[in-house]
Amino acid sequence: MEGMFQDAVAPFTRFIEAHAHWAGPVVFAICFLESLALVSAIIPATVLLIGIGSLATAGVLDLFTLSAWGAIGAGLGFWASYEGGRRYARQIEALPWLARRPELLAKGHGFFERWGAMAVFVGRFVGPARVVVPLIAGTMGVESRRFHLANWASAVVWAPLLLAPTTIAARLTAWLEGLPPEMRTTVSLAIVVAIVLGLRALRRRG
Repeated sequence: MEGMFQDAVAPFTRFIEAHAHWAGPVVFAICFLESLALVSAIIPATVLLIGIGSLATAGVLDLFTLSAWGAIGAGLGFWASYEGGRRYARQIEALPWLARRPELLAKGHGFFERWGAMAVFVGRFVGPARVVVPLIAGTMGVESRRFHLANWASAVVWAPLLLAPTTIAARLTAWLEGLPPEMRTTVSLAIVVAIVLGLRALRRRG
């Protein structure tokens, strides 16, 4: 399986390696399209981003720079979908592609019923939900401030995790191991508590 993946992305990865100055804009475009409602259903973003991320892991490209491009693209993609949902709700729901797939809208509405505004954050990490969640946020009139809080927070987390999950985990582990033993547990618990409280706050506001 790993060999098939490497063979599939090898030409694309070689192109990016040979044209490193295009890496950031390419990551931006992939993340934008992957976060654009409906379009994301046909974009093989995960495979492409992991391929580019492997170059960052190897030290060929800078992970921080790629993550910044990716987060901006992802945030703008969700934002465009949200605005489209707000302005053209009826026309979008009547599209033939969506009419043939009522389960997508049903899943999206179910997501919001369960998570409220937090569905925007959670939906970023769930493939089927990512296709329609920002669009439904617009059609359901989710407050703009709450939407953008969840949108940009999730984009900042999602982009680097998709580009180089193992590298990020390794760097975080190395950083924690470099702390004094008495601080290590405290910092680890603080990170977990911050994540839990943040998610609860988003859900409560939803």
